[in-house]
Amino acid sequence: MELVIYTIISFIVIGGIGMYLGNRKVNRSVGRQRWLKYWAFILITSFIVCSIWFHFFLPVVIVVILAGYFELLRTIRLTGYAWLAIAAYSIVAAGLLFYEVNFRRELQFFVYLQILSFDAFSQVVGQLIGKTVIAPKVSPSKTVEGLLGGIVFCVLASLLMSSWIHITIAQAVIFGLFTSVTGFAGDMLASFYKRVAGIKDYSNLLPGQGGFLDRFDGFMMASFCYSLVHLLRPGWLP
Repeated sequence: MELVIYTIISFIVIGGIGMYLGNRKVNRSVGRQRWLKYWAFILITSFIVCSIWFHFFLPVVIVVILAGYFELLRTIRLTGYAWLAIAAYSIVAAGLLFYEVNFRRELQFFVYLQILSFDAFSQVVGQLIGKTVIAPKVSPSKTVEGLLGGIVFCVLASLLMSSWIHITIAQAVIFGLFTSVTGFAGDMLASFYKRVAGIKDYSNLLPGQGGFLDRFDGFMMASFCYSLVHLLRPGWLP
């Protein structure tokens, strides 16, 4: 467990250094907004980690899901696809609930640490060296360089936890890639729906995060996909 704690602390420090270097390229106003988002991200993710580790993750999951419904319901008058989005969200939310109820604490922690590593370093690396935009019309801030950086740190997080979760190095790489792909898919789907609805943020419920859906989209999709794998291939997950 000590290695996991050291991993989290190390990633926070590395992310902070990357944020500092990235902010040297922008004006103070943009820099302050980035720091607000960074520290809010640290507080939120730390709270989620604590909720998993100290066994109060279920009420947190329920709050996240209900907040997501609230944010989507606000878009009903903005697009005719709102009910379709709510139906799709309900399926993903069911996967998150399944993940919370059926996965042991170590596996929940394993998946979440990967996804927060992917989210954090996709942003940090993108701000540092990002130039090639992946989908300008959907999410102009996401770059190929940022995505690759997120994948690298996601796989690294999986590798660092491999002995703790009792998986091989090869399995750790596979899980890291799987988490990256599913997390990125959730992020892009949430961004795509924002463009369809014509909104910048889902809500202001979380400071600097763009709403609960923006903060937890990748995690929800990853947990849904892990739940699906668990149902289709029992025994494949550690």
